[in-house]
Parts: sequence; structure tokens; C-alpha cells
Amino acid sequence: MLQLLIYLRYLLVAGQMLTVVFVVERLNLPVPVRPLLAISGALLAFNLVSHLWWLRHRDSGTRTLVLQLLVDLLALTALLYYSGGPANPFVSLYLLPVAVAAIGLEIAPMLGLTVLTAALYTWLLRHHIALPHVHGSDFQLHVTGMWVNFLLSAGIMVVVLSRFMTIVRDQRRRLSEARERAIRDESLSALGSLAAGTAHELNTPLATMSLLVDDWIGSEQTPSREDIELLRSQLTHCRDHVRALADMARRGAAGEATVETADDFVHACVDRWRLLRPNASAIFTPGAADRAVRVDAALPQALINLINNAADANAGRGHDGPVEVATEVRDGWLIVSILDRGAGPARITALPRREREGPGLGIGLMISKASIERNRGRMRQVEREGGGCVTEVDLPLVETPA
Repeated sequence: MLQLLIYLRYLLVAGQMLTVVFVVERLNLPVPVRPLLAISGALLAFNLVSHLWWLRHRDSGTRTLVLQLLVDLLALTALLYYSGGPANPFVSLYLLPVAVAAIGLEIAPMLGLTVLTAALYTWLLRHHIALPHVHGSDFQLHVTGMWVNFLLSAGIMVVVLSRFMTIVRDQRRRLSEARERAIRDESLSALGSLAAGTAHELNTPLATMSLLVDDWIGSEQTPSREDIELLRSQLTHCRDHVRALADMARRGAAGEATVETADDFVHACVDRWRLLRPNASAIFTPGAADRAVRVDAALPQALINLINNAADANAGRGHDGPVEVATEVRDGWLIVSILDRGAGPARITALPRREREGPGLGIGLMISKASIERNRGRMRQVEREGGGCVTEVDLPLVETPA
């Protein structure tokens, strides 16, 4: 906008000087030539300085544009003062700075410049040097001046508005591209979170299968039926997780969100975790009957990770009690509480990898937080009374599916 304003000012200054010369040489009107040319010359000098400054800084902020329009208003007022004031047919040029301000400025500076323009116009009603009359033709001359002013104003408005619409179209295009990139990045992030979560969950059954195979290799006895069933169940876990990941990719990376009953959703996550950790236990206490939440493909993985971390924390402290999972409704949110008796909220970030509880990869909490936030939720951890940690997951409630 500033660049366009500078180029237009060059044209206006040239037009001002040519008009003064034309009025004096062709119409023989005794107007004050020196003040008028001095004002145009000063405006040209200001424009040159502004042009050099713009080339160096490329800044077109609000303050800069306000200063430019303010100088234009004062220069126009000075020119009109020496050439008839409100009687000058070019007085409607006051509308051009107002139009530019309306296009390029916020509401407050735009209103300020509009009020200033009205005040300057009002001031000219009583303070100006009257134009000399040319008997018999002064009114026709005034009409001709109004016609020239209309052509000039229309041309300037076409240039300014065309440039403004070009900027608007370019911004819309950039916004559309940014929105598409954001959707694509969110999709890749969702797929990445699920992939990382799948790797996190596969670590336990793979470790179990590795131990079984090592025992069989080191033993001359035939594997027991119980060990074979355990191996089979762990293979089933791995297959289910890989299928979930493939289903996520097939549905477009971000997953197709569904609306599920809150208690049923959390209970299903606890049951799925029990299959993953048959040697650990969890107690679920429902408290959100007939309420629903929005669930994407990665959210169940997030809750399972958090329950798994809680079980690891219990095991790390030698606590053989169950992980406690409860739901409640609070201020339009589903609150899922996961309680353990581990080392407290700081255990994940405070301990180095080799000292963290459990066999996990140490990424469960990070994965869970990303998935929860993608579902417009939030997560926090606080100290539990009597020792341990309470992990709370807040999910926004939605209308219960019919």
C-alpha cells in the first residue's frame, strides 16, 4: 500500500505543478504561484525521502501509513487555502485520503483521519484566499474543473482499489494454501502419533515373545501349551495394533472421528489394556452415564498409554494394587482420572531413560498428550494424596448419538 501511495503522489505532484502553470499561462488567473509551487515542491521532497526510506526498510505499518496520509491532508489543505478553499472544484480530493484510510487502516486511525479531514474542510470555509472571478465564464470554468477532478479521482480510485483487490486475492490464496498445509500436517501428525503409539504398545508383547523364544532355545523340553497360548495371544496383540495403524492410514491419516458414549469408550480402553497387561489389574468406576465424546483413531491409544504408564509406576514402587480409572462430568467436560501409587508426576521427565519404571520406550506420555490435544482436550498430572500420581484427561462433551 505504501509503495502505491508513493507512486501516486509523484503523479499528483506533477499534476499540481502542471495545473498551476496552466492556470497562470493559459487562463491568466492571478493566483499565488510561489506558495502553490513551494507546497508542491515540499510534498515532492517528502515523497523522495519516503521513497528512499521505503526502499531501505520496506515497512508499511499503520504508523507509517497514517503519517503519509496526514502529510497528504495537510498539503492538500494548504493548496486549497491559496486557491479558493471550498470553492475550488478540486476540494473533493479530500475523499481520496479517506478512501485509502478506509482500505488500509484499522477502525481507530481511519476514524481519526476522517474526523481530521472534516475539520480541515470546515476550517477552509472561513480561512482561504478567494479565487479571482473571470466574468462571464467563471461558472463554466468551475464545471470544467469539476470534470477534471472527477476523472482524476476516478482514475486514482481504480488504481487503489485494483491494487487492494489484488492484495486481498493474494492473501486469500495464501490463506487457502496455509489451511491445506495445516490439514495435511495434522493428518501426518495423527498418523505419526498412532504409529509411535503402536510401536510403544508392540514393545511389551515383542519383549514377551523374545523371552519365550530365548527360553525355548535354551531348553531341551518341548514348549508347554501355556507358553504357546501366551505366544499366540501376544501375536494377536501385535496383529491388532498393526491393523489399527493400517486402518488409520486407509481412512486418510487423520482418522474419521466418531461420537461414543463416554463410559463405554473408557471401559473399552481399560478392557483393551487388560489384554495387553494380563498380569496387572485396573478398576474402572463409571461416572458419565449417557454422555458422549468425540473420538478419533488415536485417542484410545492415548488412554491406554496413560493406564500403562500408571501400571508401570505401580510396579516400579513395588505396589501390587490395581490402577484406578474413573470418569466424571464437570463444567461440560468429561474428566478421566487415572490414579497410581508410583513416584509422582515428575517421574517421567525427572528420571533418565534407564531409570524409568517399566519396559516402555519412555514416549507414552508425549504421544498421549499430542493425541488428546488433537481431540481438543487437555491433560495434567498432580500429586495423589498418600503418594502417587493422578493423571486427569479432560475431553469436551458432545451431543449423545441418537
